[in-house]
Amino acid sequence: MWLLTALLLSGWLLLQVSSRVFTEGETLALRCHGWKNKLVYNVVFYQNGKAFKFSPHKSELTIHKTNLSHSGIYHCSGKGKHQYVYRSAGVSITVKELFPAPVLRTFFSSPLLEGNPVNLTCQTQSPSQSPGLQLYFSFHVGSKNLTGRNTSSEYQILTAKREDSGFHWCEAATEDGNVVKRSPRVELQVLGLQPAVPVWFHVFVYLTVGIVFLVDTVLCVTIQKKLQKKKNSNLQFSLAFGNGEKATSYPQKDSHVEEDLKCQEQGEEQL
Repeated sequence: MWLLTALLLSGWLLLQVSSRVFTEGETLALRCHGWKNKLVYNVVFYQNGKAFKFSPHKSELTIHKTNLSHSGIYHCSGKGKHQYVYRSAGVSITVKELFPAPVLRTFFSSPLLEGNPVNLTCQTQSPSQSPGLQLYFSFHVGSKNLTGRNTSSEYQILTAKREDSGFHWCEAATEDGNVVKRSPRVELQVLGLQPAVPVWFHVFVYLTVGIVFLVDTVLCVTIQKKLQKKKNSNLQFSLAFGNGEKATSYPQKDSHVEEDLKCQEQGEEQL
C-alpha cells in the first residue's frame, strides 16, 4: 500500500513510499509523481540530500534487499508540464537490523601443529523481531569454500594441514539469501612437525665417541710404556758403574713427567 508522505510548497510534487520502516532484506518502493497523478519526467531521487538515481521517463524506483545503509531522508525532483522543476518534501526511511554480522571463533591447542584438530564457530545473535527465523552458515578460507550454506554454525578440521593456513571467515544468511553478512577474517597458521632424528644418526654419534675414546686410550698406554722403558734404561746405565766411579746419569725432563700425568688424567676423565 502506497503511503503519501509529503507535498511541495506549491502542493504539486509528491513522493510516495511503500513503508517508512523496513527490516533488512525487504523491498523499498519509491514513486515520484505530480498532483493528481500528473506526469513527471527527468526525475531525480535523493537520499540525505545526495542524488543517487536519475530517470528521464520513469518516476518509480525499487530497491531490493534493503540494508542499514538505505536508512535516511528521501526526496525527489522532476519537471512538469510547463518545464518547471519541482521538488518534493523529504520522507524519513528507517531500515532495522535483522541480525548482527557474525564473528568467527576458533578453538585449537596452541601452537597449532599439523595433525591437530581445529573447531570453527560462526557466532551471531538470533533476530529479536523474528525469533523463529532460521539462519544458514558457510565457512571459507581465502577464496576457497570449505562448506556450502547449511544450518550448522560449526565446522571442524579433524587433522590440520599446512594447506589449511590462511585467512578464514564465515557467512550468515537468511534462507532466501536476501540478507548475507560476512565475519571479519581470522588468520590460522599451521606449523609443520619437526622431523624426527633418524636412528642411524644416534648410532653414528655413539660410534664416533667410542672410537675417539679408544684411540685416546691406546695413545696414552703407548706413551706410558715408552716413558717407562726410558726410565728403566737410565736406571740400568747408572748402576753399571762401580762404587767410587763417577756415575753420570741423565735425569728425565720434567716434560716427560707432565706428559705422563696429563695422559693419566685424560684417561680417568674419559672413564
